Amino acid sequence: MSAIINVPARAGQLAQPKRLFGDYSRYAIAPVYTRFDAVEWFVWDAEVPEPRTGLASVIRQEATEESALYGLI
Repeated sequence: MSAIINVPARAGQLAQPKRLFGDYSRYAIAPVYTRFDAVEWFVWDAEVPEPRTGLASVIRQEATEESALYGLI
């Protein structure tokens, strides 16, 4: 997989579409643009809703995809 170039002007937006994984597609992972040097990998958990919105909560934010997935697959 090629490196994803960060675009600080797009901070907070997905750099690629979310990919679902886990039993019954419980989790989603995607790189997100940041205002810093590199994209960050976010993992969402559909079984842990965000209290204010009821949407899936972010349970991890890591510098690499491998570290974001560690222990989940």
